[in-house]
Amino acid sequence: MWGFVSLMVVIFFVLWVEKAAYTDLPVHVPADLVVAHHSTRLPNALREDCLRVTISRDGSVYFRDSRISLRDLSNLFQEGMRHGAEKKAYVSADARAKYGDVGAVLEQIRLAGIENIAFLTTSLQL
Repeated sequence: MWGFVSLMVVIFFVLWVEKAAYTDLPVHVPADLVVAHHSTRLPNALREDCLRVTISRDGSVYFRDSRISLRDLSNLFQEGMRHGAEKKAYVSADARAKYGDVGAVLEQIRLAGIENIAFLTTSLQL
């Protein structure tokens, strides 16, 4: 009986520590990327300090992994560039996002002084 109880305590402790260890990981922003026939790898888009913005299907805007207001985007980009980020924006828009939502994000990026914009896509799997 005590062997079973001690085993359950150990399992509980392991699961609790494992859950606590992963709470600081970044949140994955849901976006079904557009499929392109000739996608190019952009390794700088994976850098922690890159200026990456995501537009979800419902029009929500995420800077890196945090949901933000659209009017704050320009200031966040300018602050990122002051801290040494590359002067290039990486945009990942959900394939079903509205054109107007993407256009509004592009306008905020241009207001921040960035003209080099890359759209992140996924390659066609054959």
